[in-house]
Amino acid sequence: MLRTVIRRETSGRQLTFSDYNELGIHFFDHRAYDLAVAAFKRAVDAAVFPLAALDINLGAAYLARGMGAQARTWLEKGLSIEPDNQKGRCLLAHTFKQAGLDPGSPEGRGAEQEIARLPSGVAG
Repeated sequence: MLRTVIRRETSGRQLTFSDYNELGIHFFDHRAYDLAVAAFKRAVDAAVFPLAALDINLGAAYLARGMGAQARTWLEKGLSIEPDNQKGRCLLAHTFKQAGLDPGSPEGRGAEQEIARLPSGVAG
């Protein structure tokens, strides 16, 4: 897919939100989180209508960079579109955990419950 996106870019063809999303995934998979954030932002901007997956991917990239507040903003936006998105819920729970929320607080308990509901190995 990356080669296809590069060919489109060099041929002068305008990239789509899907192209930018694929670039973001590639950068994320290679731990180039700054580039992933930039690509996911462009995917969100290029989308004609809101897509939960794009917001959640951007939130994931921010979380990987250790930017919990920004991650939470985008994850909550994605979950407002698709409330049952398991990836988004898991990542949002991790933002609470990363922020050091008290497990006894309502938000802390919610985060722990989300993490506990995940299949083995998903919560990292």
